[in-house]
Amino acid sequence: MKKPPYKAYRKKEEKEAPVQIPDKIDTPEAKQLVDDLYKIGTYLITHWKKIFAVVVAFLIVGGGYLSYMWYQNSIEVKASQLVDEGLFKLEKGKIKEALQLFSEAEKKYPEAPSTLIARFLKGKLEKNSDEFRYLAYKNKYIVSPPSKTSLTADYIEKGQLTEAEKLFSTLKRDKDWTYPEALYDSIIVALRKGDRKKALELLEILKGDYKDLPITIVAEKLVE
Repeated sequence: MKKPPYKAYRKKEEKEAPVQIPDKIDTPEAKQLVDDLYKIGTYLITHWKKIFAVVVAFLIVGGGYLSYMWYQNSIEVKASQLVDEGLFKLEKGKIKEALQLFSEAEKKYPEAPSTLIARFLKGKLEKNSDEFRYLAYKNKYIVSPPSKTSLTADYIEKGQLTEAEKLFSTLKRDKDWTYPEALYDSIIVALRKGDRKKALELLEILKGDYKDLPITIVAEKLVE
């Protein structure tokens, strides 16, 4: 009898890889790690009440801060709506309606950033120096510097030159962005007092630090 024209393939027996059991870790570092973990666990179990109290206090403080920020933001949103509407009216030349909206923002949200800007605009539109006097010492980057210079200009116009000089002394070069305007006003005060030497000194400061500003050119012509 003939053999079949094919070869019989016998399935290879699959051998499982031997399971390797890691050697026992018995080094000083491993012992130290176990000891540290044990100490941490013991500390947490022993002082869990204090830890829980700290976590709760943190959540309360954090939640209070977030609530305060949300409240402040909601006030600013409402104030900005009134002020934006007032600016729109102002753009259309409806000054009376704009002032009414600014006053409403001042009444409802007196400390909102948008309201402080509205008060500055009110001071300009109504020529009310009380608004500038209020804002000048609020220590607000946007409204305080121009309020100081606006108040200085008001003092100069009324001939209160000493008051203008006192106010100028409160402005700082690195803090108040209206410092060049304050220098210009100080030059005017010096000239009105007849102190040309001081006017020249102030002009040199203005020319040295702010030589490219139009206000510097005007100051040069005044001193000349």
